[in-house]
Formats: sequence, C-alpha cells, structure tokens
Amino acid sequence: MDPEQAQEISERDQLWASLRALLPEIDRLAAGEFDASERQRQIILLLARIVRAEMGFRAHGQAGG
Repeated sequence: MDPEQAQEISERDQLWASLRALLPEIDRLAAGEFDASERQRQIILLLARIVRAEMGFRAHGQAGG
C-alpha cells in the first residue's frame, strides 16, 4: 500500500467515525421520520455525497487492483 492510498483510507475511516455523532438523526431518517427541515436536508445531502464518494473509492480500488 502506497502512502497516498494509506492517507485516503485514513481519511475515509475518520469520516465514517465522525458520522457517529449524527447516528440518532440518521436513525430517524432511516425510520422514515421526515420533517423537511433544513437540518434534515443538509444531512441527506451529506449522506448522498458520502455514498457517492465511497462508490467512487470502491470503483477506483477495483480498477486499480
């Protein structure tokens, strides 16, 4: 594993760990509790970006090795 790859993995791990603080709100969204608040909109946008980045990482990882 090269240093750039190790850094990327470390950053991903930190990101996923930081989401623990949002777990109660993510649980409510997962349960279908929508109130259309700005906070929920921001969390949904954040989660969509994270999922997209993770999919890109996995596609890149599969293509590279």
